[in-house]
Amino acid sequence: MLARALIGQAEDREAGAALIRQPRRVFGGPVSRQSACAILVRELVVHLALGRISALPLALLVMALLIMTGCLGGCSSRDAVVLAVAASLRHAMPELLEAFVLREGGKQIVATYGGSGTLRAQVEAGAPIDGVVLAGGPPVDALIQGEYADADSRRVVATNTLVLIGPPGGTPLTFAMLERLPAGEKLAIGDPHSVPVGSYTREALRKLGKWEPLQDRLVFGGHVAAVLAYVRRGEVAAAVVYRTDVLSLEDVVVLDEARGAWAPRAEVVAAATSEGAAGARVRAFLDFLVSAPGREILARHGFGSPA
Repeated sequence: MLARALIGQAEDREAGAALIRQPRRVFGGPVSRQSACAILVRELVVHLALGRISALPLALLVMALLIMTGCLGGCSSRDAVVLAVAASLRHAMPELLEAFVLREGGKQIVATYGGSGTLRAQVEAGAPIDGVVLAGGPPVDALIQGEYADADSRRVVATNTLVLIGPPGGTPLTFAMLERLPAGEKLAIGDPHSVPVGSYTREALRKLGKWEPLQDRLVFGGHVAAVLAYVRRGEVAAAVVYRTDVLSLEDVVVLDEARGAWAPRAEVVAAATSEGAAGARVRAFLDFLVSAPGREILARHGFGSPA
């Protein structure tokens, strides 16, 4: 995230600065300097592979990051297992990782967060990622089809629910009444081409007959946290996010929940990557996610059972 902020690609530049201020929050658990260093370098390499930065400033960016994190003494890319985790799990994953390590011991696991489509692209670009926990089946299935992830490790670990949210005191709306969106106001959703919450929203609005009428009223976010931020900054009248994103927030209100035959089943799907160097460790963690202790933690954060 800091890498994207430095090269001007971050949708929310504060996310990059948070890596320096709060590494535990960003990485999802206690992180050594060496682990932070390795992940920062990985992000830069991924951006280079995806053509987002040129090779010329890459060395300078890497050096700046090493200086900022105090890693010039050396860093190992294999002192931690790295999971690419959908932004919708950013609140639950730190507790899950901590509970797993306390229970099982072994090598440290760190999480890097982002939109599921972006994380899929990072794996496909060759980033050293050992496993993925994404907010939908399609991005994981695409990795499996491309032989970037192991099919036999795939599992649905949780479910989620779409909610329509707005600012306190705003216009009361429901999914079925979105045509009452005030004149000139917008609805924020995830980008349906790359973000699972966006594809789920598109599916729901199509079933309700609202997708086409709302086309000129939509604002797209690159991940669910970005969609939520539109409402919190007062830039839109409403947004569609996951219920788990707003459980503890006081500056937004839930206007409606997606229920009924038209509501999509939002799944959290995980798998070990084919080229990951810690497949056994990742599979053990995925087993933990669907165990009773893992499900209990996920339930506390608002996630439903995968069954």
